[in-house]
Amino acid sequence: MMKTKSLVSLLLLAFVAVSIAMAIRKVGPSTGSGSAEAVSAQTTTAAATPVGLQSKLAESSFNAVYFHAPHRCPTCRKIESFSQEALTPEIEAGELAWQIADYTSDENSSFVDQFKVFTSTVVLVEMKDGEVVRWKNLEEVWNHTSDQADFTAFINEAWSEFKTS
Repeated sequence: MMKTKSLVSLLLLAFVAVSIAMAIRKVGPSTGSGSAEAVSAQTTTAAATPVGLQSKLAESSFNAVYFHAPHRCPTCRKIESFSQEALTPEIEAGELAWQIADYTSDENSSFVDQFKVFTSTVVLVEMKDGEVVRWKNLEEVWNHTSDQADFTAFINEAWSEFKTS
């Protein structure tokens, strides 16, 4: 009986260790500040970028991309709806295109790496001639989800600064 408990405990610990290792491997640490960064054309090649999101981004000079996982918590759903609602005037005016992308999808991995996405977030992207010129990851959206007015002010300020810089 004691050997069975020890074996089960050992197997559970091994499972937890493997799960943690896989999660760390998949997510990885964020090494960037999340601020707007210039991206040279040499680092973004057509072969390294997914066709679907790349072509959608290329259709507009400015894009807001909501990155999400396949399963979204209530806060992730708030981030999507609050962001889209806050940016609706710019989207409807044609100043900004709204995109949605799964950050766990292999086809989006080059953008996930480039934009330093590791959880649900909104990324502002400027495109020129089909290439990313600069971007800003608004990972701070998580700090503003308890109050929609505060969230809207944060998104609008970030967009205003991004489009004029």
